[in-house]
Amino acid sequence: MDTTLLRCFLTVADTKSFSVAATRLNITQSTVSHQIARLEDHLGKQLFERTTRNCQLTLEGRELISHAAKVLRSVDEMEQNFRPQLLSGTVVIGVPDDYYLFQPITEALRRFMNDKPGVAVEMRAGLGINHLRDLKERNLDLALVRETEGATKDVLRTEQIVWIAAPDWAPPSDGILRLAAVNGGCAYRKAATAALDAAGMHWNCKFSCTSLEGVLSVVRAGLAISVVAEGDAGDDLRILQGRDLMPLLPRMTLSIKYSQKQPSLAARALARVMANTLADA
Repeated sequence: MDTTLLRCFLTVADTKSFSVAATRLNITQSTVSHQIARLEDHLGKQLFERTTRNCQLTLEGRELISHAAKVLRSVDEMEQNFRPQLLSGTVVIGVPDDYYLFQPITEALRRFMNDKPGVAVEMRAGLGINHLRDLKERNLDLALVRETEGATKDVLRTEQIVWIAAPDWAPPSDGILRLAAVNGGCAYRKAATAALDAAGMHWNCKFSCTSLEGVLSVVRAGLAISVVAEGDAGDDLRILQGRDLMPLLPRMTLSIKYSQKQPSLAARALARVMANTLADA
């Protein structure tokens, strides 16, 4: 069987649209229709119920999904192992803007690019909420995303986040904690404010920055406190402990997420290298 037919089938099943599938596969809509017809003829089963607006999987189509995915994974793994030089294309990955993770992340990229010279890699560092949006909009192929522990099962590593302050920081006399955080939907900011609210503590976030470096600069100057991954709390900063009467913070996970249910071979290969490198870091 031509595995191209299975890839076309899974793309139509994912998008529920022949036209959208054609755009994603960079082929014409008539080619998509022809490939699905060939697959249906080969299997002797109708796989889609077509309407003027979209298409829905039949019972046989739903049953085929897991089989098709398994076949393609096996074929892709075989080609990667025996013909790695064939791996090509472009992979765009989103990563968190955490300093201490940049060394293992860039090391993983170096290993992958040396081993797979036919694949062009683009990296975008930023907030997880932006990566999730870009995954949905297909602007990223995969992303490393931080979430509160327990939010996902596909976890690469789990880390503690901590309160940080300047070495000479003291609680404000008015009882209102000043926070510094990265703009937007920063997972650390959400965890910090939720913990403070749960503890009944007063706070305001007067210092919003576009990067972690800005947050750390504000904290070093003693203007505010913040929350970072424990690995980003440098020796020039003080980690606030229980004696400082700060509320406990949750552990955060780092996981890999894809833009498609059936990621490209190159995206999965990069994810494996990234997972192995981060596990050793």
